[in-house]
Amino acid sequence: MFALYAALSTVYLFLPPMIGVLFLLFHYAQTRKNSLLLLFVLIDVVILEALKGFLAFSLLLYFLLQERFIIPKIKQSINARHLRNFLYVAFSYFGYFLFSALLAQIFLLPRIELDFYIVYYIVVEFLIVSIAL
Repeated sequence: MFALYAALSTVYLFLPPMIGVLFLLFHYAQTRKNSLLLLFVLIDVVILEALKGFLAFSLLLYFLLQERFIIPKIKQSINARHLRNFLYVAFSYFGYFLFSALLAQIFLLPRIELDFYIVYYIVVEFLIVSIAL
């Protein structure tokens, strides 16, 4: 289902790519040690990278770095669940933009453009996460 949704999100820009939702599912699978959910999330991440034209496994690598370095700091300083979820979604987008800019600089690749759709995507995905989790 996600592969179909990801393909539609490349055509219709009002559909968010669900990077924040995938990260939260990744985080949930990591904390609960749910290997089946983790496998499905990893497959979805690879499909999303292929459809969006991201560098192979860069989103997965960013998810691992975010899980290891950013999330513990957020958990340590913020107790409100909805604010944490908003920050997780926001860091998934803005952090990945900065991470991809760093990779583009290192490997001499074209950079991903930052546009105002990202703010819309963050708000929509935060609403989805707030309702679902």
